[in-house]
Amino acid sequence: MSRLLARRADGDGPALTDESPGSRFWYTGGVNVPGALALAAGVAAAALCVDTVYTGPVAAALGGVDLSLPVGMLVAAGSYALLMRRGRDAPRA
Repeated sequence: MSRLLARRADGDGPALTDESPGSRFWYTGGVNVPGALALAAGVAAAALCVDTVYTGPVAAALGGVDLSLPVGMLVAAGSYALLMRRGRDAPRA
């Protein structure tokens, strides 16, 4: 079992905690822009589907069904995957 865990643990833990501008995960001014945009898209999609204090238009059209959590998660994850793929395919200067 430990062999399986060791094989999958190929991440760089110390690099994730490095907050200096030269670190591997610094991105643009310390912000992963595709991540921030994906988060904003997920929040916006969830706001359309919420039915708690506020009822979004999608929830109202569905008779009060609150789909904010799954819709927000799917939109954020899909947006992030697309935006990060686009950024990876771009030529590096």
